[in-house]
Order: sequence, then structure tokens, then C-alpha cells
Amino acid sequence: MRPAHYLWALCLGLANATEDRPENANHIFNAIQSSLRHYETALNPHGMSFHLAAVPKGTRFYHGTGRPDPITGVEWLAFKPQHSLGFAHRSGRRSKRSEEQQPLNEAMHTTPHLSTQAGYLHTYAAAKDLRLLYVDGMSAGPGGAAESQDRILFNDTIHNPIPGPRPPVGGPPAEKERAFQTCRMVEEVWGDRIDGIVRTEGDFEIILCAFERDLDVVKITQTKPQDGFGSGPGPGPGPGNGIKKKGRKDEKGRGPGGPRSPRGPFRGDCCSIAAKYDQLLGHKVHLDFDHFVSAFGYGLDLFPGDSGHPVLDHIPTEKLEPIRRDINSMINTMEPSLGSFNWQSVADMIVFRYSEELQVLASGNFTSVDSIRERIEVILEPFIDYRDFEAKEMIIDLCQNEFIPDSAPLGTVGGRVISSISRTVCSTLVSGLLGEKDLAETAESFKQLVQYLDWTTWKGT
Repeated sequence: MRPAHYLWALCLGLANATEDRPENANHIFNAIQSSLRHYETALNPHGMSFHLAAVPKGTRFYHGTGRPDPITGVEWLAFKPQHSLGFAHRSGRRSKRSEEQQPLNEAMHTTPHLSTQAGYLHTYAAAKDLRLLYVDGMSAGPGGAAESQDRILFNDTIHNPIPGPRPPVGGPPAEKERAFQTCRMVEEVWGDRIDGIVRTEGDFEIILCAFERDLDVVKITQTKPQDGFGSGPGPGPGPGNGIKKKGRKDEKGRGPGGPRSPRGPFRGDCCSIAAKYDQLLGHKVHLDFDHFVSAFGYGLDLFPGDSGHPVLDHIPTEKLEPIRRDINSMINTMEPSLGSFNWQSVADMIVFRYSEELQVLASGNFTSVDSIRERIEVILEPFIDYRDFEAKEMIIDLCQNEFIPDSAPLGTVGGRVISSISRTVCSTLVSGLLGEKDLAETAESFKQLVQYLDWTTWKGT
């Protein structure tokens, strides 16, 4: 195992970082807090980070198809059965999109005629602890949301594929190429040290390279027959073109089968109350927040022209090569772990504790500087020794570490970033309480802090 300080440099780079505030700590903090969460990921769809991930043996997943026989080779897995039902009725119908969006390996088996025919919902269980690579953001979504895969992981080969034979698989060209490149790299670059990748769009999904090796069949059930064109649910795991855009009533949902029916995931599934349930599904996957690779740590201009989200399309491929090397090194030298420290839970506690308070302080709706200081004092009171009221460093230290256990690995990527953001919040509070600023200046410092942190809890408010 490489030392923590090396892994920090490997995964984040230190070109523009300081000891107290790692480069782009705010963006990396938000990436940690949003990982494998639909609502937060939908608000920050352009992911820039890559994590090792582990799924415990016996975890159940689902796949919808028109065939009753177990899947072999590469295919998509869904985390919840409702998402797979959209692909379980395809063998009995053909639509205009059937050539474009079929699950991998199914193109050769779809019957060309229309009929009333049932499909099949496959339930699988992981035959071992699965080793995976998680690509954050809406990485199975449209446009720029897939940029980190296409530009970094696959080195611009998706839309300019390397010549050579391809397995007879269906799906949109870009998606089947991503699946092919994933499993090619699993074998050729990573020596089968991982089994596939985890991505997010309308649901969490896994591209798994060897169904027959890595999964046990739990049950294959026949689904309710569907009549005619497009009567089945729309989206499901598998190749897709992303979330249905707002205002496009005539646009079909992701996956064959036409518009979504009540059985399929409803419009806005990623951003609804159902997302709270979906967050629990994400706990099937254990992410390594200690050591991961993020494009935010390589001194790149990811926000050209004050772009509201990070982009890679303007960056030459050679400048992305260090990130590729570090992803390969991470996969080839480290093991996904079911027991890595959960920095996401610490990030949650920080956000839940301070989100509302910081928003109130940033509003400036106070009658005097004394009134805003009174509000700050209530927040900091647990950390103040009233025998030494102005002991700034002691207050900051106690506040900063409220949610960070003494045993936490502070020298890791997650540890450095979470600790940095916690200190930034606490030091701003202490400065507002004990500093010499007037009301306007104090409120402005919190306004700037809120803009810097950019937590998803403030989106749309």
C-alpha cells in the first residue's frame, strides 16, 4: 500500500493547493456529497471524479429482456426491478427506435414481427464481492455529462472508435462503444482487477463484463404481456440518450418502448421524492472516498468563461493524460474495499448542520452587527470556553472536528477535503463573531462563503 501523502498527490495533485485548502476543495466536497445520489447528481450532472467501488456478495440486481435464458457476456444491470421492466417486453414488438436502443447482446435475438408477447425480468445476485469503477455525475446521461468518460477514461475513442472487430451487440453506437471499451480496458489495461463500471442516469446502473462469471441467477420471471407498439414502460438499464428534456412532449423516453407508461420510471424520477428511496439503493455500492482521482485536482481550467459547470471539451487530450495514468494506477495498485471510511456521511452532517444557518447569515437580514453576532454565538456556543472567550484557534479547532472522528484518516483525499471545508466554515463563523467587521461586511463574508460552497441544499432557493 502506498503512503497516504503519495496517494493524495496521485489523486488530486498539489499544483495550486495549500495545506489548509486543497485545490478545488469546494467542488470535490460537493462531488463526495453527491456521489450515488440522484437528486444531488442531477443538480451537478457533470462529474469529474473516479472512485473504486465494491458491491457485497449476494447483492441483488435486475435485468429486463425478451429472452428467458440467463445472460452471458457484457450487459447492463439495474439496481431496482422497476427500472428493468422497461426492457422486459421487447421481443414481441418492433418500434422505430428498436434499431437504436436495444440492450447489449439482444439485437441478434429480437423477433422482427409484432405480437402480443411477454418479456422476462431476470433477478441476479452477485456471486462474489464485485469490484467496480464508479464514474460520478450523470455519467450515463446526455451530452457533457458523459464527458469525463469519453475524454478521460476512453481517451476520445467513443466517437472516433479504434478500428477492429466488435461483438454483435445492439444499442446506440456511442453506448455500445462505451460498453465495449469498458470491457476491453478491464481485460487489457486493468488485468481484470475490476468487473465493470457504475454509472448514473435515470437510475443507477452497472456495465458488467461477465454476467455468467460474476452473477448467480436468483429467478427469471415472465412479465405481463404487452400489446402493439410502445405500450410497455420506456426507460430501463441499457444504452440510452439521457433524461427526457423539459418541454419536449413528443420526445420518447430513454429506452425502447416509446413514452413512459405508469409502470416505468416517471418523468423527473431523479429529482423527485422517490430520490430519497433511490439514495438508499446507492448504499448497495461502497465507494472509496479516501483515495480517488478527480479532474478538479490537476490545475486545469474546468470553468472557462465562468461556465456554470465543469467542462473538458476545450482541454487538449495530452493534458488529460496524467489523470488517465492515475486512474490506471489506482485500479492496478489498490483494492476496492467494503470497509473504507465513509467521508460522505461526515459531509452530510456538515451540510445538514450549517446549510440553513449560513443561508440566514448570508441574507444580511439583521438590525445591527450585534444581532448577527448573537446569532453566530448561538451556533458556536458549544465550542466556546467563556473563561477565554476570544480563543479563536481553540473554537475553530473544536468546531472543525465536531463531526470528524479522531480515528478518521485525515491524510487521505476525503480527509483533506472534508477537513478543509469544515475549517473554512468554522473560521468564517469565528471571524464573524470576533472580528472587527460591520454588519454589511460580516453578511458579505457569509454570502461569499455560500457562493464558494455551492451546496445542493441551496439550489433553486
